Amino acid sequence: PPYGSYTQGVINTAGTPFILWSIDTLDWKTRNAQKTVDAVLSKVKDGDIILMHDLYLPTAQATEIIVPRLIDMGFDLVSVSELAERKGITLETKAYSKIK
Repeated sequence: PPYGSYTQGVINTAGTPFILWSIDTLDWKTRNAQKTVDAVLSKVKDGDIILMHDLYLPTAQATEIIVPRLIDMGFDLVSVSELAERKGITLETKAYSKIK
């Protein structure tokens, strides 16, 4: 949800599993490719979900750096559903699922 703001009512209404991110790059605020790269690579760990916005050129530029680096570091880039499956988590509607 916008700003990561939600209530149980929002979760109940969503009709899909409710997932938030674990790394907020603040790319919308900095609009700086290197700061976005640093925000990810300085703290990324197994199971993280990274929030980035696809409407900013610096974010696209950061992605071109981040993706190969994560792969070089041994990370698999997967969908949320694939991540949950690998972690043995069943995603349910009307529930907030923290994947870690």
